[in-house]
Amino acid sequence: MALRLIEIIVPKAKKKNIIDLKKLPLVIDAWQEENTVSNFIFKILVEAENSEVLIDKVSRLFKKDEIFRIVVQDVEATLPLVEVPLKEPIKKSIGKLTVSREELYNQVAGMAELNYLYLLMIAFATIIASFGFIEDKWVVIIGAMVVAPLIAPNIAFSLGVVLGDKNLGMMGILAMGAGVLLVLAISLILGLTYPPDIASKSLQSTLFFSYADIIVALASGAVAVLAFTSGTAFALIGVMVSISLLPPLVAAGLVLGMGNFYLFSSAITLFLINFVALNLSGVVTFWFQGVRPKNWWEEKKAKHYRLAATGMWLFLLIILIIIIYLTHINFLFT
Repeated sequence: MALRLIEIIVPKAKKKNIIDLKKLPLVIDAWQEENTVSNFIFKILVEAENSEVLIDKVSRLFKKDEIFRIVVQDVEATLPLVEVPLKEPIKKSIGKLTVSREELYNQVAGMAELNYLYLLMIAFATIIASFGFIEDKWVVIIGAMVVAPLIAPNIAFSLGVVLGDKNLGMMGILAMGAGVLLVLAISLILGLTYPPDIASKSLQSTLFFSYADIIVALASGAVAVLAFTSGTAFALIGVMVSISLLPPLVAAGLVLGMGNFYLFSSAITLFLINFVALNLSGVVTFWFQGVRPKNWWEEKKAKHYRLAATGMWLFLLIILIIIIYLTHINFLFT
């Protein structure tokens, strides 16, 4: 059972408003203390899936106080052990977050931040994947897929859409755009200097696409969102491998460096299939998991963003399905 320790700091004059919170049925335990200044600190232990309810309730009570602050901490262990309650029926738990909205936001935003570390990891992953193609070693390419943080910007964009947060959405777009350009630039240079064998199995696998790629990308996008919303981000390692954003992008740069525009278009199409399906699945899964803005007036804007983004991704996905169909028809008659 995942636990969270919610630390609430309020003015001493308002402590009566917060002590009553320990009577809530979702509270496992609670402590209070007064520091040397004029603050009152109240700590509440809850299940991770109940933390958002408590945070929203406290935020509504004290959002106008300047001293007010909430700190959420992950609890590794506690003694005595917390009794595990009987879980609610599956139907009632569907669409319920295991982590709070705020915790989810901070985790996603932190991973999608465009900084030198993000760009360095992209650069090194591209070099590793490029030489994996050059040496025709899939194990090396898979290692590069695990290193590359390309999935985080897509998740950030999807979360920004669902929450109606333009800043988070733009953060995801900028990080993804910078990552894509960096991958293409490095792989293009390596394609000019160390051209791979086009007939190699590893390169050929990224130059052809089918309907199965759409299904895999949709499923991978859903798993990525579930990993974040359930607090099991370790599952992202498998998702990074299955979603396959990096290999077709690196392959596109390599063959472009060789001057082969036909194979470049094939590799880019596979990348776009994965990219579009991942983002469509991300928006839908976040919404299905019950991710919503905190305030009702923000929901109207978020709904507009959500519908617009879903419509755009569906439109692009239909175009890609048509391209797959036409490509297969052309292959059959040639």
